[in-house]
Parts: sequence; structure tokens; C-alpha cells
Amino acid sequence: MKFHEDTIFKNQGQLYGQKLIEIVEIPGKIVKIHRTEYSTLDPKMYKPDLVIELEDKIIIFEFQSTYVDVSDKRRFRFYSALFDHVEIKSKKPIEVHVLSSVETNRVKWYHVNPDSKFPIYIHSLKCYNEKEFIYSIKTKIRDEGNLNEKELLMLSLLCFMETEKDIPEAIHDSATIITNMPNLNNDVGQFVKGIILMLCDKFVDDELLNTRIVNKVGGNMKVVEDYADRVAERKINEKNEALVIKLRKKGFKIEEIAETADVSRDFVEKILTKVEA
Repeated sequence: MKFHEDTIFKNQGQLYGQKLIEIVEIPGKIVKIHRTEYSTLDPKMYKPDLVIELEDKIIIFEFQSTYVDVSDKRRFRFYSALFDHVEIKSKKPIEVHVLSSVETNRVKWYHVNPDSKFPIYIHSLKCYNEKEFIYSIKTKIRDEGNLNEKELLMLSLLCFMETEKDIPEAIHDSATIITNMPNLNNDVGQFVKGIILMLCDKFVDDELLNTRIVNKVGGNMKVVEDYADRVAERKINEKNEALVIKLRKKGFKIEEIAETADVSRDFVEKILTKVEA
């Protein structure tokens, strides 16, 4: 489950998305933010974090907390092929860019076949020290200085900096600083909080800490309401999935399972394909 782009990039989101790619030094101007959910496929498997269209190319942007391995390379290559299929009118080249918490700036390659290879551009923020950055931000706040948009956005990315903390703890630090910040601009503030919630959802497995971060960041923000709705939807789907598997083990046919569980035939077929493969 991930936040839909119209939650993260609402209001002046395109502007702040521009600041985001500038931080990781991706050149180009954003012209559109694309949807990341494809209803014909399993949403647990085929949802890149962000899809950003620049004037000259399409960027599939991923946040990564582990080294990019062969399975990741295949997944990223599939993302690009899927987007090319869904957005068939686009004639722009498609690139995959990864903001990594463990790797340095580099290019990795996925060898599709001996004559074709697919580049994956890895970006790092390890040139920033998280402790020093937080100190500079707190000093500026104490002196009643206004943080610029880059500084605010970087606060959401503390977990990607050089740090002794683990990722969940760094994300919690981001949430704490942002929510305690006086006179935070609503537009960029919501964008920054949305990024923190996206990272929380992706990297914070501990339910208690996850909930603490969401409550800290959220308040009455629309993005948190969306988050709660999606969590509820995910739990319902997990219950339905368990029921489908249970009914199948009892010998029910697909049509009977769909009727009994009150789900679509397509949903049943997807679950059975996954567990019976």
C-alpha cells in the first residue's frame, strides 16, 4: 500500500516535487505527476513510489533501504515496461532513479539479454550528516529564521543521510521536527508530511511506532485520513484473502468462493494463482 500521487502532490505539489528531484540532482523540469496504481495488476507488487514526467523523459522514482539486487532490477525494469504499455502515447525515454539509504551515487545495470541492458541510477544523500543537519535546522529555528523549501524537504529525508540511527528512528525524528515547527507553510508542509508518511508506510514495520509517527504527523490532515482508509482497506483485503484460501481448501469452486466471500471472481483468481502456483 502506498499513497496515491494526488495525495502527495496536491496544491503546489508539482513545485515541491521539482525541489525533491533537485535535491537528488536529477536535471529537468517536471511537467506532470502520473498515477502509480494500475488496476489490472496486483497492487501489492506493481506500484512504483513516484512516476514523474519531465520535459524530456519519464522518471520512475523509488525509495530504497537495501542494496539494489537482481530482483529489484527486474522489478524496476518491469515498472518501465508497464508504464510504457499503460501510457502508450508517451514517446519519451523512461529512466529508473533510486534514492538509497545504503548505496552511493552510481549506475547499476540489469542485463535483459546479452545485447540489451537497462540502467538504474542510484542516488545518495550520504554527503549530509543527519546529526549536523538537524543541529543547523534547530539553530535556525531557535534564531527565528525561516527554513527554505529545500531544507524543509530534506527534513523528510533524514533517513537517507549519514546517520547512526536506524531508518524507523530517523523517520520518527523527521516527524517530530516537522510537527514541532512553528509557522510551517501549509502547502510545502503538507507535501513534506506526505513524504514522511510514505516513508513510514514503506519502512516502519513496527505497528506501534508506525502509529505514533502517523499520529504525530497527521492531526486532521486529509493525507492521514487517506492513510487510515487505505490501512482499513488493506486489512479487509487480507481478511478476504484468508477467507478465499480457507474456502478453497474446503473444495469450493471459484464462483462459490466469490459469492460466499462477497468478492469479485478476479480477486479470487488472483489469490489462488498466487497460492497455488
